[in-house]
Amino acid sequence: MPAINVSNVLARAASMIGKGTKYKLGRGGTNPAAATPADAAGRCDCSGFICWCLGMSRKTTHPAYLKFNGGWINTNAIVFDANSPIGFFTRLSTPVPGALWVYPWKKATKRVGHVAIIDSVSKSGTSIIHCSAGNYRGSGDAIRRTSGALFEKNRDSIIAWFAGFDAAMSPSNELHEALFEA
Repeated sequence: MPAINVSNVLARAASMIGKGTKYKLGRGGTNPAAATPADAAGRCDCSGFICWCLGMSRKTTHPAYLKFNGGWINTNAIVFDANSPIGFFTRLSTPVPGALWVYPWKKATKRVGHVAIIDSVSKSGTSIIHCSAGNYRGSGDAIRRTSGALFEKNRDSIIAWFAGFDAAMSPSNELHEALFEA
């Protein structure tokens, strides 16, 4: 597997576009060394896809994740982690390539959470790569590059930075703002 840096993670994410991945909630992402994020039946969900892109299994033994939800890295766990100093993610204030855009599952509304990786940021908008049921229904491929409008409109969305990236790559909020203004 290539080194964990923004360029390699984005290339890994983009490599799955057009491969005909099927969407299935709770599937994929358990073998970071596999050629694809999908399970043996070719199925994956958003969290499984993101974990695979980052070179990690969606099942972890990190104590905070074990206590939070039995060791699974999913949308709610990513949001929880990014909002506290516990593990793999830190919260950012603005979108930047390589960061995750995520919102949690809401039990009250029965709306499933979602996570994507930010591919590019410009004045004209933000591009994301993600695995979703909507992508699958619309094109027969769950993994696509789309606009980040879904996350921009969701007031529960947060941006999270993966701690596994080299610390030198971790952008400051000033850099985020400069990139967003570009």
